[in-house]
Amino acid sequence: MLATLLICALATPALDAYVDAHAANGDFSGIVLVTRQGKKVYEKTAGLASRAFDVPIRPDTRFTVASVTKTFTAAGIALLEKQGKLKITDPLEKYIPGFPPKILLWHLLGHQAGLADPDDDAIAAEDTPPDELLAMIAAKPPYFEAGSDSRYGNAAYIVLARVIEKVSGKSFDDFLREAIFTPLGMSGSGTWRSGTIAPKLATGYIPGIGDGFLVPQPRDPSTLFGSGNVISTAGDLDRWLTAVDRHTLFDITKQPYPFGWGKRDWFEKAVLVQSGITNGYSSIILTVPADELHLVVLMNTQSGFTGDEGKSLLGALLGRPLAPPARRGAPASIPRARLEGLAGEYLWGDHKVPMHLATDGRTLTLRWADSASVVPLTPLGEGEFLDRTSFGRLRFDEHGLVWTQNGEETRAVRTP
Repeated sequence: MLATLLICALATPALDAYVDAHAANGDFSGIVLVTRQGKKVYEKTAGLASRAFDVPIRPDTRFTVASVTKTFTAAGIALLEKQGKLKITDPLEKYIPGFPPKILLWHLLGHQAGLADPDDDAIAAEDTPPDELLAMIAAKPPYFEAGSDSRYGNAAYIVLARVIEKVSGKSFDDFLREAIFTPLGMSGSGTWRSGTIAPKLATGYIPGIGDGFLVPQPRDPSTLFGSGNVISTAGDLDRWLTAVDRHTLFDITKQPYPFGWGKRDWFEKAVLVQSGITNGYSSIILTVPADELHLVVLMNTQSGFTGDEGKSLLGALLGRPLAPPARRGAPASIPRARLEGLAGEYLWGDHKVPMHLATDGRTLTLRWADSASVVPLTPLGEGEFLDRTSFGRLRFDEHGLVWTQNGEETRAVRTP
């Protein structure tokens, strides 16, 4: 334990330099918290919770945690199973009709149900009741038969949140508060609901060109029901990680897979991690259960800072080098005619994921597949652009473009 604490302490200058450099580029606004067996070993805040009113981010600032919500939804199912009110081997139709009969709760928890997400364009700015979300999901053809493949998405966890409501007889909000947040002392946590004011909630922003920030397109929190609508603080999420490590509410090691989480083997350590990204927010929670070493990252912007799920930060805490990024120069000026020539439809990678590139006359904007999120790209040169939300770089050539991220290249072909 002392050795780990010493290494963590020695990592502080490197972590400071790393966070500060990202903040200088406009790619970090939020909080990083590290604890070891309940002791705080690092905490850093940077940026503004409100850019309109110049309010700084503080340790008690709340953030939308996006897909970290899934860890709570999965925990809700585990708690109901522990109470004998359901089994994860139950068919979904036992609780909610209208879905393929082969789908089991198990499939939903493990992203193996094949369900397609609701169309963001149709619902992003609307207060959409859970049953309407379920009807949209049920109406779409599944990607595959349950259990035959896996595909990450929100649909399964939207459905699971409704199962929690049906079985418990409580709203999803009330269930999480009574079963998880209150028992664990997570007083800054709750669910973000349409039309409500959430005290101390940071305003979310998306990256603009260069190091700037923009207000994202509206996203009603009702559309993230069960999959991304929890709000919390760094301290509360550290309490959640402690409860998971110590099996306070349920024993996650007894599950066939830590549902709602990702399981990683990094630096010869068994790691549980979940990250999230939604309009204006991104997040990471990570634990090394054997050491009770916790990392929490909450941001009110989207950037590649969270793109590796915290692996680089964990490496620094374990004594690995952590190089801060260089300060980016001013964005390149690209002629409008050149931008118009690059704009168009592209298919990314072997799965042919649609990339919609358009221009506003100053730069290119990127929208993936059927997402409602449109992101301005930062021009680095006449044929090269940076997606600050992921740190992906686009380099155009005569065949289309090459996308480079985390040292890996993926080609995208332009469609006629």
